[in-house]
Amino acid sequence: MKAVLGSAMAGLLLFGISSKASAAKVDKNYAVKTTTSLTERAKVVSVKDPTKMTTAIWNYPYLSNKNAKKTHWLKNYTDKSLLVTKQATLKNGMKYDYIKVASKPSVKGWVYDKWIRQMTMASLGDSITKGWTGSDYAADPYPEVAASKTGMSVTNYGENNGEVSGDTDLDLTYNIENHSFKNTDVITIAYGVNDYFHVLSLAKIKNTLDTDLTELQAKHPDAQIVGILPMDCWVLDSTTDTYVNAADTLYKDHAYSLSDVRDTEKEVYEAHNVKVFNWADYESEFLPNADSRLTFFGDNRLHPTASSYKKMGSVLATYLESNLK
Repeated sequence: MKAVLGSAMAGLLLFGISSKASAAKVDKNYAVKTTTSLTERAKVVSVKDPTKMTTAIWNYPYLSNKNAKKTHWLKNYTDKSLLVTKQATLKNGMKYDYIKVASKPSVKGWVYDKWIRQMTMASLGDSITKGWTGSDYAADPYPEVAASKTGMSVTNYGENNGEVSGDTDLDLTYNIENHSFKNTDVITIAYGVNDYFHVLSLAKIKNTLDTDLTELQAKHPDAQIVGILPMDCWVLDSTTDTYVNAADTLYKDHAYSLSDVRDTEKEVYEAHNVKVFNWADYESEFLPNADSRLTFFGDNRLHPTASSYKKMGSVLATYLESNLK
């Protein structure tokens, strides 16, 4: 009878019903059986009132060690990214994750894994987001590489020919109106190069992006949005029959360059307090000289090779690690 009561009380404490999280006697069923390494970025699971959570972060998995004690309250970090580095499986089958708060690494310890979940990312964009190389699709487009390196799961919504200002199922507006991002923590938006090729008015790009961001932020105020500006590409100059950088080139019959598209998008993103990632800030790593386009791009001008996508994903991962909450 005492054993039954003891197990019941342990269960109440474990699931946070008690208002205290103090050290307890060792229970052999809570002994650590195995420990495995993990690389995962997580968040605290959603609860109706986080302020009433009584779940603790422990220096040892609960009841597994006589010195186990609470080091922090999990409710204080419900809006923070948690880095999971290992997982312990107990003799009774329960799992504990070893976490540290990304923005405050001194806060670390063991948490029952039912109280946290892996962070999710959704990537909206065009053929470069989708991973088109000019001849086929890369096995690892940059969103998948970035998500893997940061420990998030990812859904890639990239579509060939996708635009900011388009009105088809390939474009930004359709994605925002027709996909649910309810449980999505990070949303990357990467359009612009097809607008440069097809849209005559910068004002149309600006107004559509502004409207779409307003809707997205209203629907999902907790999502962290990252605006990714279009990467440099090369276009054919009809007067010289040579390829020139679109960043400085007025394309055909409209009077703006790809740099103008970037400036327009950046202005809108910043007006919405959205973080902005600019490939141009890192292109010296990718394109040290003009001839590098012949090896960086699978079609020599616009779509990266499979290996280039991996480089892009690594750079974006570094940015996300420094900028996500």
